[in-house]
Amino acid sequence: MKFNSLYLIAFAFLISVFYFYAVRMPADTIPRDHAYNEPGEYPLYDPEMAPEEIRGKVKRGFQLMFETVEELPEYVGGRISCSNCHFNGGNNLGGRSCGYSLVGVVHKYPRHLPNGDEYTLAERMNSCFLKSLNGKQLPVDSEEMDALVTYLEWISSGIPKLDSYPWMGGQKLESTHVADYNNGEKLFGMKCAPCHGENGEGQHRPYQLDYPPLWGEHAFNDAAGMNMPHIFTYFIYKNMPYNEPKLSVEEAMDIAEFVTKQPRPKFNPPAGYDY
Repeated sequence: MKFNSLYLIAFAFLISVFYFYAVRMPADTIPRDHAYNEPGEYPLYDPEMAPEEIRGKVKRGFQLMFETVEELPEYVGGRISCSNCHFNGGNNLGGRSCGYSLVGVVHKYPRHLPNGDEYTLAERMNSCFLKSLNGKQLPVDSEEMDALVTYLEWISSGIPKLDSYPWMGGQKLESTHVADYNNGEKLFGMKCAPCHGENGEGQHRPYQLDYPPLWGEHAFNDAAGMNMPHIFTYFIYKNMPYNEPKLSVEEAMDIAEFVTKQPRPKFNPPAGYDY
């Protein structure tokens, strides 16, 4: 018995050493040129793993993703933070209960608009501040914008530049079902109201997990992507109820039809904003 116990202790020690050096190895020793073939093989990098020279910015950007309302109140018009759509700060490879991934997003910008102008990642984030957060543009030369961009660069650092990423963005779900507003209202009361409130007002708990408002003065405005039924349908089908998504496509369509028809702030673009 004693002999077997010694073997078990030694085995456990070897496993712990392997984990420390192979799994939690310092960020600057992680190979960046591995030939990944499957989406599941792409690495995800924790903010704490960032090299020392950028770690502070990366961690600050990660914090801003989760605590946007508290940390940037002058730029957020409602009660929605970035992580309400981008679960875990977007640091995931999509799928169920992951929200919208941001891994690889830095490789999609800058883009060129039809008029020839360059559309940068910072400008894309400001579009979210204006629409999804119903707020104001964050100065592109601010420390906060620098931190957000640095964070997104870090979580994308193991991802090659590709034309598209299978985990990014949403898709239009195929169905012959015609969305039913009245059934959506009933489903919302049963499946969504316990977290988001009977009047879509949400539950805001500073520096804790919260449930964002879905309509009303504190919600995303009418120009936000989430106000488009097919985008909202895809999001709630993949992610709701939170951490236990089990809606059918038809249920998601009906709920989206109901929610997107509710009153919300009207987008008021700043002077010169045309994208």
